[in-house]
Amino acid sequence: MKKMLLLLVALVAFAACDDDPIDYSTWSNEELLATPGGVDYLIRTAAPIDYAAIEEELKTKVFDPYYFFVYSSCDGWLDSQDKWDGGVNLNPFVVLDDVVRDCFREDVYDYRTSEGERVEYMYFEYPYTGDRLAAVLKYRGHERANLKARIENTLIVESYDEYGRRWLDLVRLTDNREEYLNTYRHNFYDLILYLGGKPYYEVLPN
Repeated sequence: MKKMLLLLVALVAFAACDDDPIDYSTWSNEELLATPGGVDYLIRTAAPIDYAAIEEELKTKVFDPYYFFVYSSCDGWLDSQDKWDGGVNLNPFVVLDDVVRDCFREDVYDYRTSEGERVEYMYFEYPYTGDRLAAVLKYRGHERANLKARIENTLIVESYDEYGRRWLDLVRLTDNREEYLNTYRHNFYDLILYLGGKPYYEVLPN
């Protein structure tokens, strides 16, 4: 009986070892950032975040999302490359002294300046007071957005949308601030929508 009990314990132990989760500790940061499980591992094991350093960097750098993972109870994990109807923008954000600029490209509709110049690169602008990081997280697009970890030059931001889906955004802090300010130099609300080559107010009924 004792031998049978020991054999049973050994079998259970073997099965438990066989079902062990992935050993992410052997992966590189690049490999970890390429999978949602790896990103979760980085969140659990990352060093404490130096918020003061990020605040300082946002004075001169661009908050530049470059990839995301999202968990749906229906579809499991999806990412930036999946074709689905719940996509999120990967717009860069420039944080100025009192406004956050959400920079984006519009190449479907015909927007022009008052002088008639066609514009594709534009921005929305949102006022803020207080911390730069808190401001850009607020306007990123989802509720309850929190910075969970920093891995080298990548920030991991976790948020939840109105459907309860969990998002993991990967964001770089890039040094091309002046380039973005020069490229995205038109406020969306200063532009005029053209329809069929004419301003919308000449085409649409009053």
